[in-house]
Amino acid sequence: DSCDLIRSQFALLQDFEAGVALDYMAEISEQLLPPAEPNERHYRLLVAVLDHIRAGAQAPLNAEMNREAAGPVPTSSPAGEGNVWRAVTYFTLWAVRLAGFLPQPEDLRGVSEESRRIAAEMLRRPVAEVAPAAWTRRTASDLRRFLVRQIESHIERKLLAAKALEAA
Repeated sequence: DSCDLIRSQFALLQDFEAGVALDYMAEISEQLLPPAEPNERHYRLLVAVLDHIRAGAQAPLNAEMNREAAGPVPTSSPAGEGNVWRAVTYFTLWAVRLAGFLPQPEDLRGVSEESRRIAAEMLRRPVAEVAPAAWTRRTASDLRRFLVRQIESHIERKLLAAKALEAA
């Protein structure tokens, strides 16, 4: 068995939050997927989320290069600073859904109405199109906590990277 590295995520490690997010997604993938079994839907989820994180990581670099070349330019981007939190929430929701234990929306106990709306939108749209435009660690944090508890209950162990991610 062998594989080829198509795109390196090494550049993302310059951002601490993105690096911890990579650890988080790797741990969830390792725990939810059967060993040595290909899963195309989970693979496509990872590709979409990593592309979204990478797009946000490139936005500040591109803005800095433009600023040096042509003076001050705006640095905001749809995949800007909060894209890690959007990507992590999106990944967690879809990982739980693909694993087959995502509860019905009315059974999301302890999750705010705003987070339920975000979850419903995430299930209908690609990660880059999910609102709100400005994401922070607090955006849908109750939804992330709920989903992490669902995963931990399913795998019968604590996720180590989840705690590190929320502390990042």
